[in-house]
Amino acid sequence: MRVSTLSRPTRTLGAGTVALSVGFGLLTGGLGTPRSATAAPQTSTVAAVRALPQAVAVSPATVTVTSATARAQLAGTRVVSEAARHKGKKYKFGAAGPKRFDCSGFTLYVYKKATGRKLPHKANLQQRYGKAVAKSKARPGDLIIIRKGSRGTHAGIYAGGGKMWSAPRTGKTVSKQKIWSRNYVVRRLV
Repeated sequence: MRVSTLSRPTRTLGAGTVALSVGFGLLTGGLGTPRSATAAPQTSTVAAVRALPQAVAVSPATVTVTSATARAQLAGTRVVSEAARHKGKKYKFGAAGPKRFDCSGFTLYVYKKATGRKLPHKANLQQRYGKAVAKSKARPGDLIIIRKGSRGTHAGIYAGGGKMWSAPRTGKTVSKQKIWSRNYVVRRLV
C-alpha cells in the first residue's frame, strides 16, 4: 500500500486535499489494483491517517455528501448576502421589491434573485415550501415563518444567532432583528 501521498509537500495543499488523496489511496491501494475497504491497513498507514484532521474523507460517497453540504452552505451565504443588500428599504404592504417590500415579498424577491427559487407572495403559503428543519438545526439562508397557531403570518430569512432578515411592518425598514416569537417554523430551500 502506498503512503507516499503524505511525503509530498503539503504546504501548498489544503488538509482536505491531503485527506482526499489518502482516502482514495486507502480504498484503491495506491495507484495499483483496487482493494477492499475492509482490508487491514499497514501500521504506518494507520498512524498517518490518525494524524489527519477528523474530517478525513475515506470514500467517494463521503466526498459527495461533504460537497453537497458545502454547496448548500454557499447557497445559504448567497441568500443572506442578498437579503443584507436591501437593508434600510421601506416596508410597503403588497410590495415585492426591489425598492419596497412586505415580509413575504422580501423573501420571495431574495430567494428568486439569489437562487432562482420561486415562492408565492404569502407567508402562509411559503411555509409549505422546502424541507422542514428543526429550529436547533437552522442555518443561515433558511426561511423563517412566524405563525399564529398553525397559520404563517410573517416571513424572514435566518441570519444566524437567533436573528433574521425581514421587512417587519409599516413604518419600518428591512433589517436584521431577533426572532421575536417562539411559534415559528424553519424551512430549508437551498
